Amino acid sequence: MVADNEHPSIPARRLAERLRDLREREYGQFTQKQLARALGGADPLSIATISQWEKPGSGRLPPAQRLEAYARLFCTSRSFASGTPRLLREDELNGQERERQAELYAELLALRERALETQAAASPEPLTSHSRSIWHFPDGAAVSVVCSEAPELPEYARPGHLNYTRYAKHADLDALIEVFGQLRSDNPASMIRILAPDELVQDFALNHLVIIGGVAVHSATQYFANDLPLPVAEKIQGTDTHRFLCAVGDETREFTSIRDDQGTLVQDVGVIARCPHPLVPERTVTVLTGITSRGVHGATLCFTDRRVRDANEQYLLDAFGNTDAFCIAMRIRVSNNVALPSNLRREDLRLYEWSEGTGPRW
Repeated sequence: MVADNEHPSIPARRLAERLRDLREREYGQFTQKQLARALGGADPLSIATISQWEKPGSGRLPPAQRLEAYARLFCTSRSFASGTPRLLREDELNGQERERQAELYAELLALRERALETQAAASPEPLTSHSRSIWHFPDGAAVSVVCSEAPELPEYARPGHLNYTRYAKHADLDALIEVFGQLRSDNPASMIRILAPDELVQDFALNHLVIIGGVAVHSATQYFANDLPLPVAEKIQGTDTHRFLCAVGDETREFTSIRDDQGTLVQDVGVIARCPHPLVPERTVTVLTGITSRGVHGATLCFTDRRVRDANEQYLLDAFGNTDAFCIAMRIRVSNNVALPSNLRREDLRLYEWSEGTGPRW
């Protein structure tokens, strides 16, 4: 049982009050028991759980998936048409209701994220085994993962489809899954959001940012990582691919992906970079990109695959010290169409480096 806090944080109080306001005033007045049944579906929540969420000093915050259910329930009066709250299915909502659902979900998540940050600041996290990870953010702040959208969306990526799947619209899913899993492991109390580039608005843009892929890099880094000397992507004329250009002093080098005689990709180029957030300097912006999706995935694996992760973390420390501004372009080997992580201590795999302390170098 969580002991009540005599002085709840302002964000926690606002979230609790907002949840109670939805239950009692949005579409009538309903009991905690009715709400628990509606939100829980086949597995009803307890009345005590709803009570804890609505009590500012309880220290209990609803999980993100429960806030999604709140948003779906209270986005339309049709949820209460029978006099008893009923959680509609996603495919039952019309366009206007979906918009209201998204707005309400974003509002509730933002309140939860602020409450989590306040809790983390009040109770510093003890040193753990993941403290050295570049994916661990000890301030407890939320993380927005911005991922490119696929150039051709499957039918079920469209909201009107019966089997609509929200994340099906994203490209670079191999890298996205790796990053999300590592972030969740290293920041168990933090809110992790997955967004398309055009969804990076309001509070979401002030979190720690992880930007993955091609389109996401081009749009989001124009502002959030504008000071990073990232490789310049240039389309190779007459092909469907591009190359990276990197400069050190007066010398510019070109890096491309490589295919074998059968046209199979055997080597790519991946990039990982980081800098302080331009608006909230105590937070970070991390960029993962590559020439193809295998380059993006390989750069990600360098800091998520347990077989090379620790060595690469140590390389960053040895090469750049305790800096939050660096960039590395690396060779990514591809075997049977699957990216392999690089060991950054190997000079032949490092193509280009930059940090605030060292400047650019090969």
